Amino acid sequence: MSVFPVGALRQAFLALPEQQHQSGDKLIDMQYFYVPSSHAKALQPDSMLVEGIRGAGKSEWWLELQDPERRRLVADLSPRSAELANIECSAGFGQTRSDNYPSKKILSQLLQKSDAQTIWLTIIFWNILGERDFGLASNTLWSEKISHFQKQYERLERKLVQIDRKLDQEKRKHIVLFDALERTADDWKSLKNLLRGLLQVTLEFRSFKAIRLKIFVRPDMLEDPYVYSFPDGSKVISNNNKVPLEWNKLELYNLLWQYLGNAPQGGKEFRDICKKYFNQPWKKHELGVWIIPDDMRKYENVQQEIFHQLVGKWMGANARRGNTYTWLPNHLGDSHGKVSPRSFLAALRQAALDEAVKDHRFPLHYQALKKGVQQASQIRVNELKEDYRWIEVLINPLQGMSVPCEFDALVERWEQNTIKDKLQYIDEEGIRLPPSRLEQGYEGLKQDLIALGIFQPMHDGRINMPDVYRVGYGLRRKGGVMPVK
Repeated sequence: MSVFPVGALRQAFLALPEQQHQSGDKLIDMQYFYVPSSHAKALQPDSMLVEGIRGAGKSEWWLELQDPERRRLVADLSPRSAELANIECSAGFGQTRSDNYPSKKILSQLLQKSDAQTIWLTIIFWNILGERDFGLASNTLWSEKISHFQKQYERLERKLVQIDRKLDQEKRKHIVLFDALERTADDWKSLKNLLRGLLQVTLEFRSFKAIRLKIFVRPDMLEDPYVYSFPDGSKVISNNNKVPLEWNKLELYNLLWQYLGNAPQGGKEFRDICKKYFNQPWKKHELGVWIIPDDMRKYENVQQEIFHQLVGKWMGANARRGNTYTWLPNHLGDSHGKVSPRSFLAALRQAALDEAVKDHRFPLHYQALKKGVQQASQIRVNELKEDYRWIEVLINPLQGMSVPCEFDALVERWEQNTIKDKLQYIDEEGIRLPPSRLEQGYEGLKQDLIALGIFQPMHDGRINMPDVYRVGYGLRRKGGVMPVK
């Protein structure tokens, strides 16, 4: 029997977000705003290239960093991010429309007359100098801004150097943020040219003391050597300069605690029980946010003990079925082991909604976690449709197959469904990005799917698929979570 009041805690789980919102379109509610300690390095001004999968938080941080109050909260909650209290941020590109940067269609037009470096430099100078120092009104066309930038470059650069010096003297920094770069173009050639140009500009700005760029990018966009095949380009994407935005098991559960501890219903009960039974007292920040206790945030054994009181210890009658604390993250990871926090929260919310397996002893039932994985997988599949239309064309014909299986078996299904013709049609339509290795045939398609974490090559050469994708795409695995019908 759980020490938590079942009804109240189930309400707290139901307050978890459905996670269907578009990332980066609005700020997360303050009380649910959590700063993973593992993200501290990524948030530092000198970390100019931040890499993360879809749903890792790139767009959230792009938006949150533009808000002074959020930067202050981050600085308070994360000692390693104290610098954020003395910075200002502006947006150099993102998925929401803004006067700070041109849209995708305008970028396409600009690329016909200007190189990518010049376009990005104009955007950066515009963001930092503002219309008065830049010398043009905010409603000026971007083509005119670029022309003005090229003609007045020396004067504008002097102003930028002066601003950099002043910021440095005041111990402040200005960061220009870039996100959603996959939305800068609908073809790989243009996208790679824009990304390459931005990375070149990033290298240039390392000579400034207080002006920095921060680029949030997906891992697959950095795979082609072309994007960094310029002098010292490898330095930009080296492990010393590229910071991963990841969520380990500890941080995923901390995100859950943040939601449960601040839930409008069940939040007080959760905090009270944490203090009474686990000696984990919560404290309230001056901004009205309840802060996760230190031991509960730092130690897996404490987290595990609490989670077992929420859902039970095992995924069945005994230990052979798996530990609930480790089972959920393990079944939500892609083939690289990376878990989206959206998937994690969505799975738990769905588990609380499942009427068929409600438990009167615990707020959640272990069987409901399996339904949660089905829901999370469906969400991941829907997200992939937005970014990679071609994946659905490749995976849908594989429905009903069991993995792991030989790659030749997958190719046979693809040939039966004339996949190459269908992919070529998508490429000709120019709708979103086609597979980057399409010209390499089936082997290239396999490598694209491996890079995206959808295919998982095994030691014996067979292909497996992690549950977070397998279930939503309707493939089977012996003893695994049943696919979505």
